[in-house]
Amino acid sequence: MNKGNLNKKGKISYRPYLVSSNKKNAKKVVINRYAKGSNKYRAKNLSENIYKSTEIVDEDRNNDEWIDIDIIKEDENYKNNAINKDSKCFKCNSPAICYCLDCGLNTYLCLECNTLYHKDINLFHRKVFISNIFDKEEIKLPQLCTGFCEHEIKEISIINLKGIFKAKFPTCEGLVETLIRHKLFPSTPINPQVAFSFELFDIYQELLLEAHVSYLSFCRVLESLFSDQDITRVKTYIIFFKSAFHQYLGLKTMIENTINKLFSSKSQFNCPACPQPEEKNSKIIIALDANFQLKRMKSAGSNIGERIIEESFILNQNKYDEWVQNSINLSSLNTLNINNNNAQINVCDSHFKAANQTKANLKSNYLDDTGIFGSTCRHGIPLKFINLKGIGERFSLAEYILSDLHNMFYEDSSTFIVLYDIACNLHSHVEKSESRLFPFKSRFNWCVSIFHAYAHSMKCQLNYHPRACNSIGLTDGESLERLWSYLGRFSSTTRYMRPHHRLDILEKGIQHISRKMISNLACNLVKRFKNAYKIMNVSVKILKEMEQMHGIDESKILYYIQCQYESNFANSERQLESLKRSRSLYIKKVEKCESDLDIPESKRWNPFNPIYSKYFHDYCERNLDLISDKLRKFRNEYIFKNSQLYNQDHIGHKLTLKIKSSIKDISKQIEINISYYEYFRLLAQENSFCKDYPKAIFNEIVNHTSDFWQILDISINDKMDNIPRIVIFNSIKNFNNLQWSKEEISLIVQELKRLYDFWMNYKIKIENKLQQLQQFNEKTTKNIEEDNLLKGDLAENLTELEICDNEECIEYEGEIVDKSKDCEEEIITEGESMDYKIV
Repeated sequence: MNKGNLNKKGKISYRPYLVSSNKKNAKKVVINRYAKGSNKYRAKNLSENIYKSTEIVDEDRNNDEWIDIDIIKEDENYKNNAINKDSKCFKCNSPAICYCLDCGLNTYLCLECNTLYHKDINLFHRKVFISNIFDKEEIKLPQLCTGFCEHEIKEISIINLKGIFKAKFPTCEGLVETLIRHKLFPSTPINPQVAFSFELFDIYQELLLEAHVSYLSFCRVLESLFSDQDITRVKTYIIFFKSAFHQYLGLKTMIENTINKLFSSKSQFNCPACPQPEEKNSKIIIALDANFQLKRMKSAGSNIGERIIEESFILNQNKYDEWVQNSINLSSLNTLNINNNNAQINVCDSHFKAANQTKANLKSNYLDDTGIFGSTCRHGIPLKFINLKGIGERFSLAEYILSDLHNMFYEDSSTFIVLYDIACNLHSHVEKSESRLFPFKSRFNWCVSIFHAYAHSMKCQLNYHPRACNSIGLTDGESLERLWSYLGRFSSTTRYMRPHHRLDILEKGIQHISRKMISNLACNLVKRFKNAYKIMNVSVKILKEMEQMHGIDESKILYYIQCQYESNFANSERQLESLKRSRSLYIKKVEKCESDLDIPESKRWNPFNPIYSKYFHDYCERNLDLISDKLRKFRNEYIFKNSQLYNQDHIGHKLTLKIKSSIKDISKQIEINISYYEYFRLLAQENSFCKDYPKAIFNEIVNHTSDFWQILDISINDKMDNIPRIVIFNSIKNFNNLQWSKEEISLIVQELKRLYDFWMNYKIKIENKLQQLQQFNEKTTKNIEEDNLLKGDLAENLTELEICDNEECIEYEGEIVDKSKDCEEEIITEGESMDYKIV
């Protein structure tokens, strides 16, 4: 088939949005459906408008596949991307010498227009010259002084977002001062050869604080952007970028902090929604935690100079070391002079690495800074932080921060609620006389953060769980974990920095996230209010349903909670904490029980005695409940670890080995607890008063839908009116949610009021400052007008004096001329008389 016959067959006009969808010719517009090869998708003349007609082709076209795309541009649009040597200036239609890439599309400029648009303004626009004659264009920054400038001309390399430029400028106000007036930051304070634009540094600051882009990554981006320029120069200039940006960040932060101090008081708490130091009977909620991601290697070097950014969040390391040394001295005196009559606080039975104070002072051979310890308020706004200089997590870190907050809140009626991962152990430490917080221990209440509470024992949770503490609402205490997720991304950047440089970057990051949180605090409080209101309504609905179905009212729920406390805080003489104790320990406990119950040795209980059976029944049932709770905890961990093992997002040999090892350990613990469970279950079967417990098998334990868990969850208790355990659990849970949601709503109402007062005071202070500045400007304008009037009067007086002087000078000159004429006439007459006499 020849090409001449192609146009004769069928319709060649197609809709402009129809293209081929096959793999070989994907996204190509079908121009001629009946053509072969590339002619099917290509027209003879692209300049012709191939989309004039929108007629629908015949029905045979339905066999092809079509998708939508935009209309293809004409051939002239493609030609516009190249520089035309015969182009004219867009303004005066004169022959163009260059094409500006930043002024807009098709912006060709002649010599005069280029001078007009790029000599005094738009100095750093990128231009492509048509001829090599004008290729080397000189950039000169405008002078700052008025009139004819006689200052020295300097040449410097300027780096901004558009590239590297050589520029000359007069040093009207000094070398560095002139550059800063032009919004250029010098690379060195003395004789700088390179300067960076403020815009470049501002963009990198946002990338650093928001995207955590490192210096090296940003410099590589600049290198790729400036690849069309001299590469050797780019690599040389990047060396100055790091030190110059650090100085720029310090100066900018100093200016921002100075402005903020004008509108804030010294005693103001960092969070405007929390109680302020001057308030009475206030309760301040504080969260504590440590982060070991933000390490620093010893190989990174030591300090050069002091910190540039002010220490507003990260406290001074030397002050902390002095405080610790004073604490050691005071504790040694207290141990010598004070008897150990402190109240004994039962420490949690669980073991945590953070509570191991013997390992807190062990230093790494490769790390200089091991992390950071910090605190936040209940809204997550940062408060105070301490750098961990080669140490681990220890109680003195928490004590130092709490003592600093104690000094800030000088009112004795104000108290603190501290949420910490190991609050139970810290509370036990503070109750000792060696602690620096011992004199003020009555001002502190302690809670465990809600995420870490599940790792604590049941007895510890009943004392320190945040849902068992009053006056904190729905606070979870995990605000620092959310803060660590932001700061932790600085670890790859700060790990190889010098000590003070690292602290400056972390300080700036904390300041950035703090201001961001404060600005969004009102929206977050509204979200919390809506969440608390939703929880309250759901809890009320569920409690009403339980009251209708099972007759559980508020009094019964309070009774069930009291039973939980009594079962978990029974006397230690009635409990057997371990099955591996020696026989002598059991005998001592039996003797102790007999002495407490006034049972003589001759009248020991008979196993068939109903009193003995009752105690035996309680003993077996209590241990079975404790073991079943442990099995439930291990079951959840086992299921979670298995789900992580087969998760495709966690592919890796090392991680897989760690998960498998953890699963193996959990399986061992499950088997051990199954043996204990079976032991007590067999003992319970011998007692007719004890209910039947299901047999424990490993496969049923690790399956949360098995019959084993269904029997335990619906098991009933005689003390609780034969109501299933799961119903009691849900009733207690929703009752607590109802109470804490109401408390949360009341807290948020007070916090919104404080926040409103804060912003109103801030607004008033700004308006007062503006009025002061306006008054100052009015005074200065009056002084300027008075000076101008004085200058005008002086000018008039000077002109009058000049006129008078000129008139006097003219009269004087006339008199002199007249006198000179008279003298000349006298001389002439005398000369004539002398001549006459001589003759």
